[in-house]
Amino acid sequence: MLALRDAVRGERVVTLAGTPHGHRTLPPVARLALVGWLSAGEGTTLEWTGGPSTPGRPGRDVLGCLPVRRLRSTLAVIEEFVPECPAPPAPEERFDHVSDLAPVTGRP
Repeated sequence: MLALRDAVRGERVVTLAGTPHGHRTLPPVARLALVGWLSAGEGTTLEWTGGPSTPGRPGRDVLGCLPVRRLRSTLAVIEEFVPECPAPPAPEERFDHVSDLAPVTGRP
């Protein structure tokens, strides 16, 4: 199971690297940061799906926004450590929850 998880994670990191940075190989710091981002997303999802439905529990819209916003931050940190891997430009205005998910859900 761990080998399967590691293979899937590795491919997801390569896919992420190809999207914002235009290449499929990464410096070690960038790879480490993206693996950390993936792990945080896995942990958040497991906590949300396995936890009790309690008052104040974030909804699916917030759950979906967390990794999107966390990825923006992760890419900015990567750029600080590895300038040859620049982060995409920040959005000009702050998005609300639905707007952050629009590219993923297709909703405006």
